[in-house]
Amino acid sequence: MKILQLIQKPQRRGAEIFAAQLATNLQAIGHQVLLVSIFEGEADLPFSGECIQLKRPIKRRLYDWSGWRDLTKIIKDFQPDIVQANAADTLKFAVFSKLFFRWKTPIVYRNANQMGDFIRNSFHHVFNQFLLNRIQGIASVSRASLRDLNRTFKTPTIPHQVIPIGIDLQELQDKLNQSVDVKLKKPFLLQLGGLVPEKSPIGMLEIVHTLQDTSFDLVFMGNGPLKAALELKAQELNLADRIHFLPNQPNPFPILTQAKAVVMPSKIEGLPAVILEAMALQIPVIAYGVGGIPEVLNEQTGYCIPPGDSQAFVQAIHACLYSDNTSKLNNAQKLVLENYTLAKVAKQFEDFYRELLSRKPLNARK
Repeated sequence: MKILQLIQKPQRRGAEIFAAQLATNLQAIGHQVLLVSIFEGEADLPFSGECIQLKRPIKRRLYDWSGWRDLTKIIKDFQPDIVQANAADTLKFAVFSKLFFRWKTPIVYRNANQMGDFIRNSFHHVFNQFLLNRIQGIASVSRASLRDLNRTFKTPTIPHQVIPIGIDLQELQDKLNQSVDVKLKKPFLLQLGGLVPEKSPIGMLEIVHTLQDTSFDLVFMGNGPLKAALELKAQELNLADRIHFLPNQPNPFPILTQAKAVVMPSKIEGLPAVILEAMALQIPVIAYGVGGIPEVLNEQTGYCIPPGDSQAFVQAIHACLYSDNTSKLNNAQKLVLENYTLAKVAKQFEDFYRELLSRKPLNARK
């Protein structure tokens, strides 16, 4: 098959990293894959195949006639069997390009989060329903994401499958053997992700303050608009000397393996790769049970906390730091190795593409 993976831009975000890893694995099993990004970005993504950056202006994301035309030209030249849109901006871009320039390739939308959590008003709901009505398949990252989509939208005729994120074990091992120029003192907890409201980094500061245990620091790894507010909040809580900020890292794994635990107080999630990576590396995970997190994290594999229960989060950190986690860590690693490797997930995507292409309505559009 020829498969076009459409991403927002080259950036160290889960949707883009996974799309690049998936492209690599699909290419390895014999498919021809093209990676296309809409907006300009500087990050290196883990894909050595052909990449095209359209470098479209973000301010025109809803009416980018020239960009839709450029994607159409790429599709006519490449002649893909499937176009996979990864994340919301790519869904809009692909649907409008196809609608106005009348190309026929089926669109698969990778539903990597819970769309219902991002619906702001009735117009936004109608607009997203319009987009979903014009695609040919949906791959949801978790059962929770599937349930949310079905609750929020009407998609009864669209083929829909749960295909989780996968971990590239070989890349993980290769990167563990690389050195990074980051020096961190003291035992630390690690929150890895954007400094944005849905990740609740300020809530994490308050949890650390409540715990009143000075034996560890807290490291935020990621970029985002809340950094200044976090620095101010850390000063207010007298935590400034224990809070450290690292930008997004091209190789976070040597740092991840030094953490006493990965903490994730998010309000919204799909199924975060960092949880599976930590589990594969036998690093304890403490997270609110939002989105697809409870599908992998439970009392046998880590610390899954009722959403919003900050006191339970405090207690879980204490239990994690002062308990024997050997059984949990072994169970967590086994779960990932048996069910969440990228090779297995790529095969699930391949099977889903083939199933979609075998349907007569899709063949008729080709």
